[in-house]
Order: sequence, then C-alpha cells, then structure tokens
Amino acid sequence: MKPNTNMALSNDEHAMIFSHNFSIAFAPKGQGSAPSNDYDQILFCAVQMTGAFLFSMLGMILPMPWNVICFAFVFCILFFRLLTILVFFAAVLKGRYTNKFYRSALYFWGWWPMWIMVTTLGAAVLGYSLGDWLWKSNLGPYFNLKKYQKYTDINPEHVPGERIQDAGLVEFTQFAEMDRSKGGCYMHKGDTYCVAPIVNGGQVSYGMSGLPRTGSYDFFAVGVNCCPCPNRDFQCGAWDNPIASGGLRSLDEKSRPFFRLALDDWQASYKKTAKNPLFFEWVQDAEWSWKGMWNRALYVGCMAAACGVSLAITVAFLLDKLLQILWLHEIVAPRSCFAPVYGLDGLTQLLLPKMYYRYQQEQQEIAKMPLGEDWKPQRGPGAEDNNLKQDYGAMNSLPGQAF
Repeated sequence: MKPNTNMALSNDEHAMIFSHNFSIAFAPKGQGSAPSNDYDQILFCAVQMTGAFLFSMLGMILPMPWNVICFAFVFCILFFRLLTILVFFAAVLKGRYTNKFYRSALYFWGWWPMWIMVTTLGAAVLGYSLGDWLWKSNLGPYFNLKKYQKYTDINPEHVPGERIQDAGLVEFTQFAEMDRSKGGCYMHKGDTYCVAPIVNGGQVSYGMSGLPRTGSYDFFAVGVNCCPCPNRDFQCGAWDNPIASGGLRSLDEKSRPFFRLALDDWQASYKKTAKNPLFFEWVQDAEWSWKGMWNRALYVGCMAAACGVSLAITVAFLLDKLLQILWLHEIVAPRSCFAPVYGLDGLTQLLLPKMYYRYQQEQQEIAKMPLGEDWKPQRGPGAEDNNLKQDYGAMNSLPGQAF
C-alpha cells in the first residue's frame, strides 16, 4: 500500500498503515508474501549440522593437534549460533517487540536462529558420543595393541608368561585350548568377572598332574558377564569357535583387578599356581581381529558421515516445510522486522542478513511516505487509538537513522 504522494499523513495515520498493512506496504522487492522454499536457510542449516557432527566426531578420534583444531571448529560454530540468538533477542528487547502485534513476526524471524542452534548443538553432542564410542571400542584398543609385540606358535606348556610380558597379539599352537569347565569367577556390583586357563589339550588336571613344564599356569582367557559363578561354563570371546587359537591382550584397566580376584578364586579352587599371568580375549585370529578394529571404525565413520549429511538435509527441509505450514495458518509471518540494536548493525547484517535486509527495505518504504507536521518518530499504533494500543501496545522510539 502506497499513500497518495500529494497527501501528508499524520502520526496516527502512519501508525495505522504500519499496524494493519505492514506486509503489503513493506514487502521486500522481489519477494511475495506467500511462503516458499528457503533454500539458502535449508543449505545453511544442513551445513552447520553436518560440520558440528563431523568435527565433533573427528575431534574424539584424531591425535593431537588435529583434535584441537576440530574442537576449535565446533566451538566457533556453536559460538556464532549462540551469538546470533543473543543479537536477535537484543533487538527484540531493545525495541520492545514483545506485544501481540509482533508475535507472529517474532516467531518468524526467530525460527531459523533458534532451530539451527538446537539442531547444531544436538549434532555436536551426537558426533561427540559416536566418536567417543569409536575410540573406546575400536581405535583406542587398536593403537594400544600396536605398542605391544606379536608372538606366534606359543605353547603354554613350554613358554612361561614372564618371557612374553610385552605380548599384544598371541597365536597359540593348534593344541592349545581353553578349559571352559574349570574357570574362576568374581562378582562385584552385579557384574561377573570370568577367567579360564589356556592349556595344551584344553584340560586342567586336578592335583599336581598335568602341570606345565614351566611350573605355572600363565595364560588365561577373560571376559565380563559371560559365565556363571562358580564358573563351570566359560562363554567369553570366541568360545564356540572350534578353530579359534588366538589371544588379544586384555586392555580393560578397570576390570583387571577383578580378573586377578577371579584368578585367585581359580587358584584356590584347583590348587594351581599362576606366577606371571597374562589375560587375553579369546579370538579366532589375533592379527585379523586386531586389524578388524581399524576396519570397523573406518566403516562406521564413513557410514556415519554419509548418514549425517543426509539426515541434516532432511531435518533442514522438514523445518522449512513446518515453517511454511505455520505461515499458511498465519501463526508466523514476516509482518514486520526488527531494528538492529544501535552499534550492532554490522553484526546483525552478518548474522541475520535476511532480517537486516528486510529492515532496510522497510525503512526505504517509510522514507518515501510524506509525513505530516505532527509526525513523531515512532513505530506501532498511534497513542490516541486506545483499542489498538490495548491490543498491540505502543512503540515510542526507533534509532534516529531509520527516518
């Protein structure tokens, strides 16, 4: 709506035009009032979510200094999302755009800043959790085992544990097996810690018979919550694989003291001695299982990245469609825009470019209107219209440069 250029408007008349015809009078050039796909915001939202997810995940699995760089990127993303919200609400509170008239515009202009912050933070937490799981379950053990040595063709009958205390990967002889029926156990806070001896022939004899030539039982398969107590049926690791003959050094520091207590139970039960015990996870092939940790981490990481990008785009599109639905039902609408806080014009233009552009368009349209002699710089309904004032409130000030 554009007033007759030959007719000067009074303060109240100008306020009435602003209150009731804002979306017509100040619609930005090249834009209509009907909702449409906002591909810029969709892409921006998807990129922010993807970046937060990937950098958080990489920050948990990459070594120094790359993990610091990744977390710095995540911090920057979240910082600017939070700064955007602060700048937006500063404009709302400073301009007192909190009354009923501005409610739909408040929802509209705050839609993307709020949702991008929420989704970006959620993506960062999800990426951090996934990276933490990948490190603890695969990459951490992989790199730790890499520090140890690999031994092959180890015969528990002839090789004492003290000779291979630096073992990480062990391939036993084809005659070495676990004795699943004669294990030890220890229960602590609802968890059962299990051990089973690895011996030639897979049988531990009672008494002194069958004692290894080393004079000690030093090799044990271990696990948590995979056996009854007393341990007469050890079912940890590759217990049901008849060709399994490998061991991965157990790196579970928290469980190690309880494995030793389970070993004490085993020694007391069978009157045996373990001078230099080594704890292993029983596997089919030690080297293959070790390399499989890296392969699983790589596979899961790549799949997570691909799914993360797809999910981010999907979420961004859904948010845009939901905004359009709310717009069609007049719950949200760009009826008006908010003046930036004095001194934060550049920051507002950087963080909220569309709102800032809309505000500039509005001011250009206002500047084209002839003003009556009694005009005072104000926004909102006129002070003399009590009904409008009651419904919408009054806006008594704007930055001077707006007019």
